[in-house]
Amino acid sequence: MQDFQKEPVVHYTEEADVFRTKVFGIQDGLIGVGSIAIGAAGYSHDPMVVLITGLIATIAQAFSMGIGEYISTRVRNQVILNEIKKEKYEIENFPEKERMELVGFYLKKGMSKEDAERIADIIMKDKKATLNEMLMNELKMFPEEFEKPTKLGFLMATYLIVGGLLPLIPFMVSVFFKVDFYYALFSSIALILITLGTFGAMATKFTGLSKSRGALEQIGTGLIALVGSYVGGLVLAHFFPVSYLP
Repeated sequence: MQDFQKEPVVHYTEEADVFRTKVFGIQDGLIGVGSIAIGAAGYSHDPMVVLITGLIATIAQAFSMGIGEYISTRVRNQVILNEIKKEKYEIENFPEKERMELVGFYLKKGMSKEDAERIADIIMKDKKATLNEMLMNELKMFPEEFEKPTKLGFLMATYLIVGGLLPLIPFMVSVFFKVDFYYALFSSIALILITLGTFGAMATKFTGLSKSRGALEQIGTGLIALVGSYVGGLVLAHFFPVSYLP
């Protein structure tokens, strides 16, 4: 029987926050802006209207999502820093209480009382080590894994712009080179789904899913949003024809 060499498992949790933001940004651009553009296509069948609508949506989404990511990350980090401040105060002023909490953590992990007290005494000699133990065991926090708010906000806005502009490329070509509208429409949908599938496959590095499943999940959800938006545009055009607009 052939022996297979075992490979060590690689963890990517330190990259997950950044990758989540990138995926969220590109998806919001592709599906959010893309759906708006495809909906405008269903309503107007005019590549210029689709292009302008998509550009406005991209600009607005980039500002709103970038600022939203910055604020949410900043608030999360402020909460963490405040909890760290509290723990430092308790370690400094109530060391025996913190020691007993450490002993309790180790007892829950199956250690004997003698071992738990011995390890707690060793940890308590180093305030930084004590703080790290309290953050992990009591507060379930790992501050080193969180990125800076400005970095995540910038990444969100940047990837959203990229994701938002991709679906508009075929309509730009249609406007400036007089390409058939339906060619631009189907090209835009294909571009959105291919990009979603690519990022879905890339995300399996973190999710553990197979590349095919990761890609198909993204394509499937994206297709639902695009078809629904196009049909919605057609329905609106029936009740509010373009001729009604000023």
